[in-house]
Amino acid sequence: MDRDLPQPDRERLSALTALVVLAYGLIRIVVLPSVAVRFGALGIIVQLNFDTQFVMLTLAAALAASGSDWLIRSHPGFEDTNAPDIDHMIVPGLAALGLGAILARVPAGIGLWIGLALTVGLLVSVLVAEYVVVDPLDPRRDIAAVGLSSLSILLLAGAFFAIRGLGLRAVFAIPLILVGAWAVAGRLLTLATPRGQAWLQAGVLGVLTSQVAWGLHYWRVNPVQEALVLTLVVYLGINLITVHFTGRLSPSRWVEFGAIAALGLATVILLA
Repeated sequence: MDRDLPQPDRERLSALTALVVLAYGLIRIVVLPSVAVRFGALGIIVQLNFDTQFVMLTLAAALAASGSDWLIRSHPGFEDTNAPDIDHMIVPGLAALGLGAILARVPAGIGLWIGLALTVGLLVSVLVAEYVVVDPLDPRRDIAAVGLSSLSILLLAGAFFAIRGLGLRAVFAIPLILVGAWAVAGRLLTLATPRGQAWLQAGVLGVLTSQVAWGLHYWRVNPVQEALVLTLVVYLGINLITVHFTGRLSPSRWVEFGAIAALGLATVILLA
């Protein structure tokens, strides 16, 4: 007889989603005074603008990240500790930040309501997936892990595009790319490899990705092309590390990864 599968606490899930949506709504209602902070770094004058959108999106990301830990702690298989579970906070925080940034640019109207519904659906899916993958024996874990991985890679591609599209100098863009690749790769690798090894390997992959980004920064490639190349590097790196750890790195796997790399690079060339 199959055991009863744990389900996310609906009250916690609803409250968390409502708070994130409220933060999105306040972007269009509340007007906070804009504060510009200027400082020098490496001989370059940097100016950061803190406005309503920045504050509310940061709040939404913080709510999603901390709320994910709150939701995960209701899982019967979770080992309760005083420290928050950082692994389960990364993707929800990134999802709330990225989806909110897109939603903030949608003009008022039916498109905004459709976008809000999609955003809520995606955010809830991420939170539920994080809840399911807590238990390695849960029969739903493989499907949840695939969904979590797919959305994480998509969000990472969007983050790379945003960083490149902002026109930041390499000295500021490259560290952001390194941190983003490291965080997402580390989270996804913890689904298949021991946590300590996962974050170490993710750090190496993050450095590799940042080096590729450094080279692309001075080439004549558009933001979409650069984002696709960097995402391809992270995606292939995660999968290579995973199959190597599980002992399934066969010649057929090399052919598969080679075909994916070739297809990805062909897409990048066609977008030139």
